Amino acid sequence: MTLRLRLSPVIEEAALVVENKLRTLVIADLHLGIEEELRQRGINIGSQTSKIMDRVQACIETTEPDAIVLLGDVKHAVPGVSYSYRDRVEVPLFLASLAEYAPVYVVRGNHDAQLEKLLPEEPGLQHEIRMEETKGFILDGAGYIHGHTWPAPELFAAEYIMMGHNHPMVRLVSRGVGYARQMSVWIRAKCSYDAVLRYYRHMDRWNDPWVIIMPAFNEICGGVAFNSPDLKPLGPIASKLILTGTMEAYLLDGTYLGRVTDLQSEVTGA
Repeated sequence: MTLRLRLSPVIEEAALVVENKLRTLVIADLHLGIEEELRQRGINIGSQTSKIMDRVQACIETTEPDAIVLLGDVKHAVPGVSYSYRDRVEVPLFLASLAEYAPVYVVRGNHDAQLEKLLPEEPGLQHEIRMEETKGFILDGAGYIHGHTWPAPELFAAEYIMMGHNHPMVRLVSRGVGYARQMSVWIRAKCSYDAVLRYYRHMDRWNDPWVIIMPAFNEICGGVAFNSPDLKPLGPIASKLILTGTMEAYLLDGTYLGRVTDLQSEVTGA
């Protein structure tokens, strides 16, 4: 009997649990070491890696996963590996800490060039750390990809495709006073089968999957306001395959905000 996937967001966190035969904890866009870029711009803040690790560990303790998937942009430095302490020491320690709990699957993101040089040494690791292709992979019936490249065709045979890359947010403006606030959201949407066929010519297995665009786990990354009338989503899935009218937004506390197209007036407070 084929088991149906069950998706459960970790309330108030940008983390998702996917359940089938396994319980998989999914996190996107950690951007470890982004503080170095901010420092070069004159914004000095301390390392956020330990705080991020504390939040991840809390998610692990709450969900008790059998596997952990990191949906790309584990590190921030582009291109390659910087010579900062955060890259050379903090990233390997972070990944090793995750591997204490469960096998770790890392989908390479556009910020992850040469990430393999930062993988901790395998001897002594309790669980393996696997680097997956940028085109994505299937694990336990679900598709996973960062989102900056074209997905492998087999991902469209899954019930759900989880991706990051966009750091989705909504921008809400208070009527009258003009107070504006951007909030991280989950985006759920469908792909256009016709658009998929234009790029893949034929599709051996099509399951009309839901695409889940995950919010960035790193809270200082910023993001893309999906309810902006000038929205230009990032990556081929979000910009060329997703049906804009099907996009729905959910806050991190689980609140359903509605269809993204219906939220566009909230940008201006009209």
